[in-house]
Amino acid sequence: NAQTSKNVIRKTARLASYYNSPWVLLYVQTPKESMDKIALDKQRHLINNFKLATELGGEIIRVESAHVSRTIMEVAEQRQITTICIGKPHMSLFKVILATNIFNQLLKKLSVSEIDLVILS
Repeated sequence: NAQTSKNVIRKTARLASYYNSPWVLLYVQTPKESMDKIALDKQRHLINNFKLATELGGEIIRVESAHVSRTIMEVAEQRQITTICIGKPHMSLFKVILATNIFNQLLKKLSVSEIDLVILS
C-alpha cells in the first residue's frame, strides 16, 4: 500500500529524530517481486519510498531473499538494530492468512531477542 508505506516511513523518521538515532529502511525483495515481475506502478511507488526515506535521513538496505522474517532478523542483528517499525497490514482476509506465518515467525524470533517491535498505522 503506497500511502501506508509513506506514513510508516515518516513516522519512523520522526521516532528516530526524537531518539536522535540513525535509521534504515529495509526492503526484502522476494523472488515474486523481481523487477521483471513487479508492475511499473509498484516499482514507481517503491522508488518514491526509497527517495522519501533518503530525504528524511534514512539509509536504504535492499536484500533479495525468499525468507522475509529471517532476513529482517539477520539484518537487525548484523546492524545492531534495537527497534523494528512495521506498518499495520491493510489486506484481504486471504492475504492476512498467508502473511500470518511470516508475522508469527518474526514475533517468535523477536521474543528471544532484545529487539522491540513497533506497529504503525
